[in-house]
Amino acid sequence: MVIYSNPPTVDPELVFLDTVSTPNDDALEDPFLQMLADTSDLVPVTQYSTIFAGKELLTSSSGVLKAEFSGTMVNILLDGGASGCGGKVWPAGELLSRYMIDAKNDTESLAHQIVWEESKKRKIKIVELGSGTGLVGLALGNACKGLDIESGVDGGLDIVISDQINMLRLMEDNIKLNSLVGIVSADVIDWGKPLKEKYVEPLVDIILAADCVYFEPAFPLLEQTLLDMTGNGTLVLMAYKKRRKADNKFFRSIKKSFRIEEIKNYGAYYGEFSRDSVFLYHLIRKQPRLSSLLAI
Repeated sequence: MVIYSNPPTVDPELVFLDTVSTPNDDALEDPFLQMLADTSDLVPVTQYSTIFAGKELLTSSSGVLKAEFSGTMVNILLDGGASGCGGKVWPAGELLSRYMIDAKNDTESLAHQIVWEESKKRKIKIVELGSGTGLVGLALGNACKGLDIESGVDGGLDIVISDQINMLRLMEDNIKLNSLVGIVSADVIDWGKPLKEKYVEPLVDIILAADCVYFEPAFPLLEQTLLDMTGNGTLVLMAYKKRRKADNKFFRSIKKSFRIEEIKNYGAYYGEFSRDSVFLYHLIRKQPRLSSLLAI
């Protein structure tokens, strides 16, 4: 793993190269489960590039990527894949970042009321699972700077980006690089293991997950963490890249406990992502939560 003790402050120029988009899938009888039938390989990008919505995005050799989402800038320190897939950024992360930020002006968005309205009246707890670099949480943190909070109210967003221990330093460096200390924090959350009490008492308001469904042995662990962390009012937003038939196992299992719906009636750019087999879903618990699951 590459350790960055002092995050670079350079402002690299980004170069966009046209690439060919993946053709759109034919209409399927079951718009959710059957669309998982096709397969594609998870191919890591080269050290200083990533694929965003059908375009190759290059960074400087310093490993800092500067991205813009609807006017919100975010700087992401990459490690070139030294820590695995988590040290890079992926299209699903861009899609979820765009959705969360665009929700500010989209009153029809599921996230609008909680993130951009309810947060003016009370503190909203948001946890990103499998954050890697922390792209989604950092983008949202930058977007909410200067949020208009009612006088005398402890409002705003409490954002936690999380991953395994080997990603902690990179997430912390990216928080500092974006001057988000106090708004965004980094933590270790190992899927399937008991959660810290702060994540279940009270339960979080929103869970974000971008490209977390790709490693089959982790499917039951992710499902367990989602069950442990969600309550009747928790909104789960998941951006997902369709890759393998094996992904079906995760979604078939989790549909027993969650209602899953695709979010697609927003943003002209969603078509670019869907043509590249990247989709956005919201998950809501079907059954009332019977008891809290306290952790050690």
